[in-house]
Amino acid sequence: MERTIKSFEVVAESSKPFIYSFEIGREFGGQVVTDIIEHDGVFKLFNRHDELITEINLPVVSVNYKYPLAAVN
Repeated sequence: MERTIKSFEVVAESSKPFIYSFEIGREFGGQVVTDIIEHDGVFKLFNRHDELITEINLPVVSVNYKYPLAAVN
């Protein structure tokens, strides 16, 4: 069964660590995220034109997946 990433959370730091969420349909860098792909621990965010918005390489707290519905015969 093929699964796709729906969202993920990372630990981000400025003056104090906090949890930041990235998710499909949410805007990042002025563009709406339509796809998230993980490769070798790096999460890549893509827009609706399949153009790379950014790569995220931060400690991951959680990943939420979307599973396709199984066909019932």
